[in-house]
Amino acid sequence: MENFLLIAVLGVLLLYFFSSANVYKSLYRKLNEEKNIIEEDMAKLESLIERYEKQVKISANTLKNNQGNLQVARDDLQELRLENMNLKNRVDDLEKRNEELYAQVNAMV
Repeated sequence: MENFLLIAVLGVLLLYFFSSANVYKSLYRKLNEEKNIIEEDMAKLESLIERYEKQVKISANTLKNNQGNLQVARDDLQELRLENMNLKNRVDDLEKRNEELYAQVNAMV
C-alpha cells in the first residue's frame, strides 16, 4: 500500500513535471518567435533611421550650399546696385555738363 501511494505520488509529480516542461517549451518557442520578430522590426527601423539620417545630412549640405550661393548672389546684387547708383550719378553729371555746353554754345551764337 505504501509503495502504491509512493508510486502514485511519483506518477503525479512526473505528470506535473512533463506537463510543465511542455508548457515551458511552448513558452520558450513563442518567446523566441517574438524575439525574432522584434529583432527584424528593429533591423528595419534602424535601416530607416540610417536612411533618414543620410537624407538629413544631404539636405543640410544642400541648404549650406544654397545659403552660400544666395550670399554670393546678394553680394553681387549689392555690387550691381552700387555700380548702378554710380552710373546714375555719372549720367546726371554728364547731363548737367551737356546742358552747360549747350548753354555755352547758345551764348556764342
